[in-house]
Amino acid sequence: MRPRVVVILIAAAGLCAVCFGQAADKPAAEAAGKPAIHRPPKPLVVPRQWEFQVELDQLRCVPVRLAGEQTDRLFWYLRYTVTNLGRTDQVFVPELVLYTSTGELSRAGRKVPTVVFDKIKKLHGDPLLKTQTSVTRKILHGKDNAKSGAAIWPDFDRQSGTIDIFIGGLSGETKAIDLPAPVKVVETDWRGTRQTVVKKRLILAKTLHVRYAIPGEKGSRRASTPRLIKKEWVMR
Repeated sequence: MRPRVVVILIAAAGLCAVCFGQAADKPAAEAAGKPAIHRPPKPLVVPRQWEFQVELDQLRCVPVRLAGEQTDRLFWYLRYTVTNLGRTDQVFVPELVLYTSTGELSRAGRKVPTVVFDKIKKLHGDPLLKTQTSVTRKILHGKDNAKSGAAIWPDFDRQSGTIDIFIGGLSGETKAIDLPAPVKVVETDWRGTRQTVVKKRLILAKTLHVRYAIPGEKGSRRASTPRLIKKEWVMR
């Protein structure tokens, strides 16, 4: 089994990617008397690798009373349906990361009790809805084999006016970029072992990026309806 590595220090890697872009643009920028501008690579206009079709439901919040607690906790969730319209079967390993405009980072499923998913499944009356863990599997070709999952996050900073969600695992398109200098990052392998390694390059993957505006005052968050303001493919 190949180790499946998750980079923990995203900020450090991202900073190096920015430095890489700035280093590449620096001579031209200096010649023009303008500050360097980083231009990240973009996905191909016509995909050459496998790619799932994905449909997103409305981003919603749900109050849940956890065992032993006197008040409800708020959780956010996004239901999605993934379809494999390609010629071959592909394994779907979803990774959904939420960023707030105030700097919070939250991975779907972290610190989310099972009872939260159970309530969401009951609310929508969908017996085929799966958790992020159980939806991780090979998806066969064809619309009849589509899989539906729910990504769930604990409530985030109520001062946030917008949030960004990056959905990985939908495409086989990648791009490697060399870093201007090696960087140390902490990684966790499939066994759960954390270790510090030195990276000399980054592997970017085609990722779906969606941004939502969170309207209303923080006290009325339960009644607010997030508004989708951006949806695009990026290399991340």
